[in-house]
Formats: sequence, C-alpha cells, structure tokens
Amino acid sequence: MSSWHDPTHSGGSIFVNKQNLLFAMPLISVCSIYAYFKFVPLNIGLSLIGAGIVIYKTATGIKSHAVNKTEKKIANMDESFLEELAADELQKEKTDKKKEAKKKQKAGNKAKSRIAAEKKKANAKAKANKNGGGNRNEEEDDDDDTDVSTFVTRKSNKKRN
Repeated sequence: MSSWHDPTHSGGSIFVNKQNLLFAMPLISVCSIYAYFKFVPLNIGLSLIGAGIVIYKTATGIKSHAVNKTEKKIANMDESFLEELAADELQKEKTDKKKEAKKKQKAGNKAKSRIAAEKKKANAKAKANKNGGGNRNEEEDDDDDTDVSTFVTRKSNKKRN
C-alpha cells in the first residue's frame, strides 16, 4: 500500500501551512463577521467598530506625520549636521592627511640634511684643496670608506672533517 503524502502538510492541523490558511481566510472572515453581529449587541458593536477606526486613523496619521517630519529634516539639513553624521569618515580623512603631511615633511627634512651634509663635505674638500693643494689619491680613498661588511655573508656552521 502506498499512501500519498503532501510535503507542505505537517499533519497537526489544517491551517499549519500558509496555502490552506490563505484559501480558508474568506470563509473565516465571513463567519467571524456574522458571529460578531449576531452575538454582540448593535449599539455596543457599532461603537467598538467606530472606536477601532478612529484609533487606526490616528495611528496612521501620527506615523505619516513622523515620516514627513523626518523627510523635511533631511531636506533642510545643514553642513554641521552632515558633519556629525559623517564624523568617523571625516576623522579618518584628517588623520590620513596628517600622516601624508608628516611623511612629506620627513622626506623634506631628509633631503635638506643630505644637501647640508654634501655642502659641508664640499666645503671641507675646498678647504683641504686650498690648504694642502689636495692629493688626488686621498679623494679616491674617500670613495672606498663604505662598509662592505653588509655584503659579506657567513657560511653555515658545518663541521669540517
């Protein structure tokens, strides 16, 4: 025996899935309206319906007024309010600009100190040329004063046999 099983139906009740509830809504609403007017007295029932409509209208009016108020506020925003909203981004941009300015200033200071050192070296050479006439071999030796130990690599520590 094979039985057909609806995968959308969990088996607990008819209205568990949305499709069955949707198809049954017209019947449920007609029955509810009939029961309301049949068992609730007319003067109380109509006043309750009227109160419900008034409450619904005031709630929607308040919500629409709040939406209009926020739209006007957004439309009339000034720059200071926008700066408050985007304070994080503006702060980040300011710090980035400061970092860039510091980098440029540091690079400028390095260049100035390099130029000053070169001028100082040139002045020292000029004085040496004036005083001793200058020796060509000494000038060539100045180029060889660089530290070559940075280019030397050590071999690994292997035991020799």
